[in-house]
Amino acid sequence: MDKKDLQEVKKQIEEFRNLFKDNPVKHIEEGTWFTIVLQMVLNETPQKLDAKFFKKKYIGLSNEQKAKQLVKATANYTAIAGGCAAGVVSAAEVSTVVTAGWSLTAAAVTLIGEISFITYLQLKLVYEISILLNAKLDREDPEDILILFWFALGINVWDDISNTVLKVGPRSTEYLGRKALRSGIRSGIQSMVTRIGGTRLARKITERALLKLIVPGINIPIAAIVNRTFTSKLGNKAIKKFKTRGAVISVIDNLLKMDRYYSILSIPLIYYVGIIDNKDNKDKKDKKGLNEVIEMQSNTTKKIFLTDDEDNLVDNILQLDFDEFCKLLDEIKGQPAADLLGDIAAYTSILKGNNNHSKLEKIIESLDVKDKINLGSYKGRLGN
Repeated sequence: MDKKDLQEVKKQIEEFRNLFKDNPVKHIEEGTWFTIVLQMVLNETPQKLDAKFFKKKYIGLSNEQKAKQLVKATANYTAIAGGCAAGVVSAAEVSTVVTAGWSLTAAAVTLIGEISFITYLQLKLVYEISILLNAKLDREDPEDILILFWFALGINVWDDISNTVLKVGPRSTEYLGRKALRSGIRSGIQSMVTRIGGTRLARKITERALLKLIVPGINIPIAAIVNRTFTSKLGNKAIKKFKTRGAVISVIDNLLKMDRYYSILSIPLIYYVGIIDNKDNKDKKDKKGLNEVIEMQSNTTKKIFLTDDEDNLVDNILQLDFDEFCKLLDEIKGQPAADLLGDIAAYTSILKGNNNHSKLEKIIESLDVKDKINLGSYKGRLGN
């Protein structure tokens, strides 16, 4: 443990402890400490922060390599903070206070500086990775902020959302259109907030944070290792998620430079490749792929930002059968947009995760881009 780093971590822990010194018990019980930390992450990062910032910080590395360096550095800092926490309240002491009737909340008050600092580092890491991989979380978009929030709890929001989407109603289970997905996202998030919200949320965060820091029976080195391991896994998970999001957003950015009709077509395209056949599918592997496809379609829809007329156009296209949709794609053969829509179709099929690419093959045949689609290279871009 570098002495200079240790001193810096201790200094920052004290600064975070001072943020909540007015009423640490209330901050822990009501979860306001987390809200404050989240706001710090979103507000302290410069508005114009982009990949150029990291280019100067990590010269000569690819964006993914830079992201991995960020993960490594952050993991080391959280490890030091974990060691500091274990030094403040030993494992034996936590065991004693819990068995004596103290709550984890009471123990967390002692460690509010360490807990909030570690959480800050981890949230900041996720946010910076999203920027670095061209998948920046929008601070004005509640869904994007919730993604950051769920990362902290280790929850995959899209598991619940896809379950909700599949049960929205008869029309939705027929074709799972964009409106169904949108309402499903809203319902899924509301369901989770209700289930975990309020003081239960504060308690859950506190317990998770404490378990990352101190577990009865472990010593200081293990406490540091636990934090380093957790942060490394969190960062690597973020790299995988935002690598996918960034790859797709790059394609949509290029489509948006052309006739809007082409970018609008990408929304039903994702549906016909990755969603249409899943309403009765029970396979867990396919279900995981469905979660990722739904997330991809949601991000694409938000990026394009449809007007009401375009929204109606998408709904009308979604009511076509698959062969009729392919005929629409036949009409844009030879256009530069055909290659980009082929990219979207390939990414969707890979995220779907099954080996049946029959729909993809039909679509790339309609787009006449068969010689340009190499699934191996697309898998590499997504990290699959």
